[in-house]
Amino acid sequence: MAHISEVQRGVACGCNCPACSGRLVARKGDEKVPHFGHDDGEACGGGPETVLHLLAKEVFRANPTMLLPERLGLNTGNVVMKPGQQVTTHFLRIEFTDPKRIIPDLYVRALGYDLFVEVAVTHASDETKIQRLREYGIMAVEIDLSRLPRDSTREQIADAVLRSAPRRWLYHPDIDRAQAKNRADEEKWQAAQAKRYADFQAKHDKRVDELARAYAEALRQLAGKKVPVPRYAELQAIGLAEHAGIEVAGYACFTVPPAVWQATILAEVFHDNCLGGGVRKAVPIAKHLEKRRLIRPQFQRVSREVADTVMVEPPFAPPWKAIDSYLLHLLGTGVLVKRGYSLLLANPFAEEWTARTLAEKQRTAVMHAAVQAVDWILGQLPDAERADMTGELWLDSIHAKSGMTYRAAIQSDIETPKIAAEIDAVVAMIGNSGPVSYATVGLPVEGAIERRKARMAKQAEELREKQVQDAKRLRQSRRDRLCVDAEQELSGSDLGVFLNTKHNDLSGMTPLEAAEDSESGLSRARNVLSELVRQRRDEAEAAVERKRYQDMLTAEATRRLTAKNLSAFLNGRDDDLGRTTPLLYVRNDGTYQKALGKLAEWQRGFGGPF
Repeated sequence: MAHISEVQRGVACGCNCPACSGRLVARKGDEKVPHFGHDDGEACGGGPETVLHLLAKEVFRANPTMLLPERLGLNTGNVVMKPGQQVTTHFLRIEFTDPKRIIPDLYVRALGYDLFVEVAVTHASDETKIQRLREYGIMAVEIDLSRLPRDSTREQIADAVLRSAPRRWLYHPDIDRAQAKNRADEEKWQAAQAKRYADFQAKHDKRVDELARAYAEALRQLAGKKVPVPRYAELQAIGLAEHAGIEVAGYACFTVPPAVWQATILAEVFHDNCLGGGVRKAVPIAKHLEKRRLIRPQFQRVSREVADTVMVEPPFAPPWKAIDSYLLHLLGTGVLVKRGYSLLLANPFAEEWTARTLAEKQRTAVMHAAVQAVDWILGQLPDAERADMTGELWLDSIHAKSGMTYRAAIQSDIETPKIAAEIDAVVAMIGNSGPVSYATVGLPVEGAIERRKARMAKQAEELREKQVQDAKRLRQSRRDRLCVDAEQELSGSDLGVFLNTKHNDLSGMTPLEAAEDSESGLSRARNVLSELVRQRRDEAEAAVERKRYQDMLTAEATRRLTAKNLSAFLNGRDDDLGRTTPLLYVRNDGTYQKALGKLAEWQRGFGGPF
């Protein structure tokens, strides 16, 4: 065995074809890939395959370790895929033959078992050969070298044979047992499926028969059945009464005639919005009618397959389908409109119905509130005055102004606000939070009116007395506050003189009288006190200042005049000094300087002490 790269060019290579033994020529030019060719020009076609077979056998002689492919197997009774594994083989002989013409490429022993190894280059093992292997009972693996490049090196061929080339099990007893287990499991499953289908079909047929008989009985029960249509007056007022009572397939699934459950759908689902934010379609509406016990229990859960095979007249349909047919009728007549995935009542019907409902609720609320208030009023009256009167009896009594009963008058847009106001006035009067009400509203409240008058008169007298006491307390409080302020600034006779001396600033009143009169009088009295205190403070400061200048003048005169002239100067009146003495004249720096001027004249006229 030689590779093209290992020999000389041309016939000098000395090589023969391993398939036909013909002489080969080594073509190793520059234009084509180096290769062997037959010298006579006729290729036998079997050379490459034979070479690969021979090289594969050489690989097993040199390195008996190979990779076995993954396979099916059993693990505790379950079919599993067992992973491939590397095994060490013992080469037995190149070929093995038997009377049945099994000729494997390699015959080895691995993991304690005999193993055939087939090398596929151009033709994989066919089913006939695989069946012979199965009959012989020896495990066999096929290695696929069909995609191996023909210019592969020995190392590449060895790696492909032992590890990297695709490989499969031609026969392994565990694979046959796993496949048999799969077939048995499949047969068992198919049998179970067939039984389940038969059981289902029997159950289906029974259910269909039961539904057909139940629907026929429901049709009989509904025939001629009369049930009041809920909220018929509302439907009639807005023009929807004609759309309640439509016969659709499946209408006997309901416990009531079509007019009843259809009126319920119109009123509760599309007007009252009982589904909240839910989608207004057939299935949610059917669930609502189930809760209202309007759908017969035997028809509440009917599959489409069963419904389609129930054959009765009139035609059967499950409740949700009957509702869907009714909704389609409402859509077709313009009663409903589509809005996204949901349905809504058309605006003309919705707006009128809403307006009527709001008005009715308001009237009901007014009547309810009126009856509650009347019952409360009657409950506050003595038994003798109340007698047998109740709120309901009052509703049936006559309203004098309108001539109607109070029940009818309260429903009137004209009389309702008047009656409500009169009732509120009576409630406030009896509850002592309002004035006397002279409107009796048809109630025996005359005694209550007299009691309220007496109570209000007593309350007025108590209020006047309280106001007098409060005024007296406030006068004393203001008087005390002024006295406290005055005592902090004055004392002795000055305090009494201030408090009891009338002032023009106080409108001719004394400070005490002004404080007692009002808060503003107290403020003005405090202002008078403040002014008096300020004046006295200024006078005291002026006296101190005058005394200082008198002492300074006396000292200066003593220094300048003789004792004989000193007294004459200090105590003698002077026309230039305002016909007063110098000692009384001085009071500030200006008068002091003028007095010094006079002193200087005396000094010049009479001389000094020395």
